[in-house]
Formats: sequence, C-alpha cells, structure tokens
Amino acid sequence: KHTNILGANIRRIRKAKNLKAVDVLAYLQLEGIEISSSSYTKIEKGTNNPTVEFIIAVKNYFECEYDELFRQANSAANL
Repeated sequence: KHTNILGANIRRIRKAKNLKAVDVLAYLQLEGIEISSSSYTKIEKGTNNPTVEFIIAVKNYFECEYDELFRQANSAANL
C-alpha cells in the first residue's frame, strides 16, 4: 500500500508552525524553486513527488531535520 509519508509530514509541520501553504510557496519561489500552488498541494497530498531542491528548501524553511520529514507516523510504525 502506498503511503504519503513525506507530504503528510510537510503538511503536519506546516500546520504545527501555523503557516499557510502560500507562506511556504512564497519562500520556495524566493529560493528559486519554480512551483505552482497546485503542484505544492499535490505534494502535500502525495500525488506529486517533490524535487530534491524542494525537500532541502522546505527543511531549511521549517528549521527541522530530514528525519522529521520522512518519519513514519506513530500509528504506522509497527506495521
């Protein structure tokens, strides 16, 4: 079964930091990452895969570690 670990974690961290998707999108665009609002939404939903550059920029913006972006949810950790 396909799981959307990365997208779900990006969404969870964004919401925990009280950020809107447009805030993240604006930062990414300032960092030179060409991404549309719909593409960003698809990444959070797991229907688009992000680029490595996207992942690095999001990690820097969120000031988190890479493992936080790729960590399995506790409920799925024992599957």
